[in-house]
Parts: sequence; structure tokens; C-alpha cells
Amino acid sequence: MDETERDHERPDSRERPDPGQQPAELIIREPEDLLGYIPHSMGEWPTESLVAVTVGSGTVGVTVRVDLPPPGERDLAAYAEAVRGYLATDPLADGAVLVVYTAQPWSEVAEPPRHALVTELQSALAESGLPVLDAWLVGERHWRSMLCRRSLCCPWPGERLETIAASRLGTELVFRGSTYEGAAGGPPRAIGPRAGCATRPASGASKPAERYRLSPRSWWDPREFAAALAAWDDTLGDPRPPGSERLSLLAASLARPALRDAVIVAAALSGRAAWRGTLVLGGLNRGADDGGGVAEAAETPNDFEGRGELPELPGGLPAAEVRRVVAEWAEPPAASDTEAEEEASLAFGGVLLGNTSEAPGWDRIARLERVVRTLAATEEPEVRAPALAILGWIYWVRGRGAKALGFLRRALSAAPGYRFAELFLRVVESGELAEWARRPETAWRRLSDVA
Repeated sequence: MDETERDHERPDSRERPDPGQQPAELIIREPEDLLGYIPHSMGEWPTESLVAVTVGSGTVGVTVRVDLPPPGERDLAAYAEAVRGYLATDPLADGAVLVVYTAQPWSEVAEPPRHALVTELQSALAESGLPVLDAWLVGERHWRSMLCRRSLCCPWPGERLETIAASRLGTELVFRGSTYEGAAGGPPRAIGPRAGCATRPASGASKPAERYRLSPRSWWDPREFAAALAAWDDTLGDPRPPGSERLSLLAASLARPALRDAVIVAAALSGRAAWRGTLVLGGLNRGADDGGGVAEAAETPNDFEGRGELPELPGGLPAAEVRRVVAEWAEPPAASDTEAEEEASLAFGGVLLGNTSEAPGWDRIARLERVVRTLAATEEPEVRAPALAILGWIYWVRGRGAKALGFLRRALSAAPGYRFAELFLRVVESGELAEWARRPETAWRRLSDVA
């Protein structure tokens, strides 16, 4: 079991809202509705996967995706126990539904593929008081209940996959603007950039990128760093896609590893948190950094005063606006300097590890994803590698390990030895799950993007 992917339809609470009182919520009435919901909630059509969904109080709770064990695997108890542990995070669940996605043929109605796995899961979940309400197998052309042998209610060989996409809920999700990678019954397809987004940043001709090529140490200047981070913070707070000159600036700035890390923190928390954390951790004091991120502490946030005039970068904010933004970032916090520095340091590291007490800014992270997806289409490895690595981090903190692995491996293909990608690849390959994805109150909820 290489990785686990989890999505939560809504944060956990002591009492789930009554769907009947929430007309904007999605209503699941038929099996096709739940099967139509799953790929939209995960952003892709699962392949060779088990998806387990908890239900309770009339609503869907936790959705977990894990790779299927190798065919013929005999020791299924540990696998079932792991799935049981993931579903146990939903205290309001009173039942579960299992969905097996596989290309293995189902030849005999009484002998469905992965029957032993489903039986093991039924036993493990029953011990936790979580009965399996149904288990469906979704193949290459048909889907059918694995627990029903009656041809009258469950005709053989099953319903065609097209009924999933054509379900009432699936149709409603498409109407709301949701989509996913990999169409039912067809090969996976990539989601292209939305209308209005630039498809490829200018290459070679932009002033920021050209200046970086001629003087690669530019982003080690604290004033350049501050102006670039201000531009990123402005972009992350704007629902509109950035223009080509701004994209060029953002692309060039990712060459500085400490700035790359600050951008991630700015997306999850705020520009102020990224700025103060960078200063506390010494990110502006180093003559160079090697891709591993910020280093040891060396100064406080207020030490930046007197460093000189803040520049107006091509594609960035006006100099007066940069001064205003950085002045706000440098305002003394309510806590003592020592407490503030410790808080800034912990918050910075917590974001990179997907572990803060409060939920991150998922809307800002979605905007970061939009930008770095565009930048990942460039040919320059110094831009492509960090963009792909950031995408790997985004999908890891969302709890989608398989997608994270793919982006991190592509980052290393673009720039072998890129340290950020190497470090996170080890984390994801170990099966470690971001703490945000473990807790319903902090987990990413895809449907909130389209509801």
C-alpha cells in the first residue's frame, strides 16, 4: 500500500447539518450518485484502487483511497486494519461503502475479483461497529454490487459506466464546473488551463528572467526577495489569473529556494507569516542556499529596516506599494519578540510539513496551484523543477499521495538532484500522511471549489 488519499466533504462537527435544510448541498439518492461523486471529490478517476466512504447522519463523511494490494496477496489483515484506522477518524460514521476500481475481469457472478479483500474489510470494519452497507466493483465497462447475487435487482454483467457520468449528481457537479482527470470508460486525460489563463510564460525575453540568467544571485538580495514575495502575495490574493509579465517574474523568483518556501507559506497562511518566518529562520542572510530551504536563525523581522530602497520589479508591485506591504509585515506582533519568533518559526515549518492547528488557506493554495501548473509547462529546468515540486507538495497536503509522487518524480526528471523534490519524495514514498489531511476540520474539500 504505497499511499493513502483522503477527501472530506465538510469539516467534522458534533452534529452534521441536515441535508434537507441545506438546499445548496449535494444529495445522494442512488448508487450512481455516490459513484459519480467519488471522482469529482478526488479530482481523478481512480484506477486499481480501493475507495472507502463513511456515511452517517444522512451525509457522506470521510472518503479514503488506497492502492489495491498486489493480485494474489494473502496477508490482507494489515491492509484492512489500515483502512479501518483511516475510517475511524469519522466519529459520526455508522456505516461504510466500499468501491473496488480494477481492470481485472469479472467472469463469474459468484466470484468477483478482490472478493477476499472485501471479505477481510467487512470483518475488520464490523469489529469497529462500522458495517459495510455495500461493495461495488467498477471495471473497464461495467459496475456492479459485489455483495448481490440476484439477477433481478443486479443484472449481470452490471450497469454500464456511462450511467455514472449521466447520474443526477454527476450531471449537477459538471454543471457547477467540476471536472476530473480520467474519464469513465476512457483513458486518463489532463485538465488544461482554464479560459483566460496564460498557457506558457514568455521564455527568454522577460526582464526578470533575463536578469536572473545574467545575475543568478539577484534573488539573494533581501530587497529583491521582499519585492518578489510581495508580488506573490498579491497574486495569491487575486482570483484573476496573472498576466504574462507577472508570470515571468514569479517564474524567475522560484530559482531562490528560500523564496520558494516562503511562497508556499504565503499561500497556506499569509505573506506576513512567510516574511516573518523567513527572517526568523535566517532565510535572507545566506549568500546562497542549496534547495533545502531556509536555514538557521540570524536576525529578527525588524532588522530589515534600513536596508535601502525597495525595488519595483518588472511585473511586480509599484515601489510605494512594496514599501507599504513590507511595513505592514514588519509591524511588531502583540506577543514578546521571543514568543513571536518562536511562533513564526513553528508556523513556517508546520506549513511545509502540512501540520498547523488551523486549516490552511485552501483558496490561496488553489491559486498557487493555478500559477505553478502554468509555470510547469515551461522548458527551463530552473522554473519547471520548483513548479512541479510545489505541485507535489500541494497534492501531498491534500492527502493525494499518488498525484504527489507523480509531480515529484517529474520534478526530479526536469532537474536531477533537486533537493526539495528529493526530500518530499522520501516522505511521500514512506506513506506519511500530512496532518491536515488526517483531520476533518483542516482537510481539503474539493467540492467546496464548485459548490
